[in-house]
Amino acid sequence: MDSSKDLTLSESWQLEIAPRLEVGLWLVLLAVPLIIGLIWGAYLDDSAYVIYRHARDLASGRGLTGNVVTEGQTQLTLPLYTLALVLPARLGAPLPQTGLILSVIGWGATAIAIYSAGKAAGWPVAAGISAMLVAFSPVVVRTLGTAVPWAVGLAWIAIASARGKRWAIQTCALALMLCTHLGWSTLVLAASLFVLQWVEQRRLPVWATVIVGVVALGWGLMAAQQAVAPPLDVPHPNLVELQRSIQQLLDESELYWLFLPFIGLGLLAVTRKALWVGSLWGAASILSGGAVARATMAVIGLFLVGLGIEWVIRWLDVHNLVRLDRLSLAVGLTLVAGLPLGIAQTSSLVQRYQFRPVAKHALEQRAADWLQAHTEPTATILASERLGYLADRLTLPWDGNRIDPAALSSLLESLTENPPAYCVSFRSIAWDSLMRTLWFQDGYEPLEQFESPYEPTSPFTIWGYRLRALDPGNRRPQNVRFPGGVDWVGYGYSPDRIQPGDAVRVNLLLQATKPITDSFRTVVRLVSPQDGAAWAQQDAVTPRNVPVDWWQTGQVVAEQFVLTTTPDIPVGAYQLEVSVAVPGSTKPLAMYRRNDPAPIDRVTLGYVVVPWQGKLDTVKLRFPYNQEGARLVDANLGNQIRLSGIEAPDALSPGEEFDVTIYWKALQPLEDEYVVFVHLLSTNGQPVATHDSPPMDRRYPTTAWIPGDIVPDVHHLVLSPDVPAGTYWLQAGMYQWPSMERLPVWDKEGAEQPDRLIVLQSIEVR
Repeated sequence: MDSSKDLTLSESWQLEIAPRLEVGLWLVLLAVPLIIGLIWGAYLDDSAYVIYRHARDLASGRGLTGNVVTEGQTQLTLPLYTLALVLPARLGAPLPQTGLILSVIGWGATAIAIYSAGKAAGWPVAAGISAMLVAFSPVVVRTLGTAVPWAVGLAWIAIASARGKRWAIQTCALALMLCTHLGWSTLVLAASLFVLQWVEQRRLPVWATVIVGVVALGWGLMAAQQAVAPPLDVPHPNLVELQRSIQQLLDESELYWLFLPFIGLGLLAVTRKALWVGSLWGAASILSGGAVARATMAVIGLFLVGLGIEWVIRWLDVHNLVRLDRLSLAVGLTLVAGLPLGIAQTSSLVQRYQFRPVAKHALEQRAADWLQAHTEPTATILASERLGYLADRLTLPWDGNRIDPAALSSLLESLTENPPAYCVSFRSIAWDSLMRTLWFQDGYEPLEQFESPYEPTSPFTIWGYRLRALDPGNRRPQNVRFPGGVDWVGYGYSPDRIQPGDAVRVNLLLQATKPITDSFRTVVRLVSPQDGAAWAQQDAVTPRNVPVDWWQTGQVVAEQFVLTTTPDIPVGAYQLEVSVAVPGSTKPLAMYRRNDPAPIDRVTLGYVVVPWQGKLDTVKLRFPYNQEGARLVDANLGNQIRLSGIEAPDALSPGEEFDVTIYWKALQPLEDEYVVFVHLLSTNGQPVATHDSPPMDRRYPTTAWIPGDIVPDVHHLVLSPDVPAGTYWLQAGMYQWPSMERLPVWDKEGAEQPDRLIVLQSIEVR
């Protein structure tokens, strides 16, 4: 930055530093972050593992497949830094260690660039102090393994180049900075430096502007193709997070209060141009938020501290308040003022070192090893970024530390829509809140647990999803208004074929149209269309997956119900019905379909079928005088239904009751309801016993038939006591209700049958 102030005390103040001393200082500035990083070790924040996973996936040729995001794919956020790690990944280098070394080298470069910028501006003491404070700063360990050091370092390289009027180097530094991180803070800095160059040279730096513009435009085009993340987010100043970071520093050392007066004095030392650029850069950093913005603010503050110390040195020298030569004065006051600041930085680093997540990372490693050994490679997990990287599984990243209702509600919305196959929990308030939801309790069961007496968040528990997630393609839209400002916008259920004792999973997608204040009871039943009897039911207070006050207006919540059938549920088709009621009451509340003022008390989702499992060639007649299998008929009804076989007696006595079982098979999905007729006629066409009803006495309507399934349809007939002895003919067919129009019938030879019926067999009456 330009720091030559229009003050008499700074006009002629010069302090030469020996070249050898300067080279030694450079080596120290490179070595200090490296030593801090090596002592700290590869205990990095989760943000670093996002980059490592991308680099590993690109190096292995898998593309960006290692993470699960809302759009169902991943995007690069730091493309230049990620690409720099691809080659080490291909060579088999451990990426956490490689990223650690690369990031500390970046901090060394940042410190050297700050020194060069301060020296070029005529503030050599401030340059050295600021550079050393940056090298010892706790921000180093907060950003280990990430691209943050290089984003900040390239910005200061551009500033130093501007002071030395090395415009080509400045342009290259700005282009690399934007390739490393394109955000409001970096974009504002680039624009400000170009404006300064324009003011100083009295002409616009056309080529530099074009080069930087091409970089920004290229990132925008790649973002449009979803190859990288959107370059600029909506500004979201996180003042609470900034306040928390400052409070953490003050808790680590009260000596940080000494920074404030020096920062104030440093503001007196800068020129209007530098103050203008620095203010814009700092304001953009505060507005943009994020790790780069926080590191930028910290480095600007440390640079102002150095300026403030040198301002005091110059002021004392100009007013002859200390009888020392300039070098002795600079060294003495630097030690007096810089020592407490250095102690504060060192104390903070020591305290943070004691709280490195060593035990936590060991537990994550054990959990990742278990997931690699016991899960399929395509499994999805809910876990930290680091654990997902170590397990090499598709990851829905969550650090387990967000406890505000809005964040948890948003997380639950995505989880209930696409439940991960596995979750890795640990002891925290946020995880406890998530595990208390009925969605989690219904869907997950513990599989393995890892503990450590040295980690307060222990134990780490791996949970497995015991309910198969519904296929998003099977989810169907719905337009029904529930009471209390809730819209039912979609649903899905699975499976649609079950065996006795199996469970049916039902998802209802509900959307709040206004702030919800009251809960209601949602009832989901599996009922027989024959008599309305419920063979499975679950009802629960809605919303059951999130507290009422978490439910945000416009947010969609997936409510899951599990209906477990009884072991004695008979063959048939059963309707899934949904109704709502007041908690503690069984009386249904009125619901309304969209654009229909007529109230409804229940909605039918569809059918769930319990299919017949027998085979025609193994069916034995129940009559003692015939032990053969069912007779194969093979008649075609309307090219929609096949009459495959029958089971009926060959002989009867007057007044006897008997059953006729017809085995139907759908050839295609049926849209109409059909009624089956079974008639026993005399030789002159007079009926002596009849039975008309939907299949299986309304328990298995034709609209629920699944192509290929056999439907055993039993019809009970009663023979009149005064029926004379003789031969009678059993006939059957189908007709549509209420038109009574019969389906055409063709026999197995393809001949169409008169009267649209099929003669099944003859029966002797003795």
